[in-house]
Amino acid sequence: MIEADVQLYLVSRERLARLQKTVGFAAMPRVGEFVKLRNHDQGDYFAFSVVQVTHREGGPPEVWLRLMSSVDGRSVPDFIEDGELDEYVTGYGHEGWEFKSLAPSRTSGDGGA
Repeated sequence: MIEADVQLYLVSRERLARLQKTVGFAAMPRVGEFVKLRNHDQGDYFAFSVVQVTHREGGPPEVWLRLMSSVDGRSVPDFIEDGELDEYVTGYGHEGWEFKSLAPSRTSGDGGA
């Protein structure tokens, strides 16, 4: 089992939430792959895209995840409805994810991030 510090980004058009958890993987995820995370409250049907992997000297790797879709060969963000964002943060909190920050979303819907 390979442990990594995972940064999970949940994005609505208005807000961006960041959660963190140490997760064990059978193999190190790579950029562009998808990871499913357990969420008993909301279901685990979301496949999060690996958008960054950073290997740290003397520490565990860091993996960044967020919801993404492919549109015309480009990766674009998937947005959670703003009214549901807090429910998702709470649901992942029940799975051991630590809430780290909440900020206004600057993610555009045209592929910019």
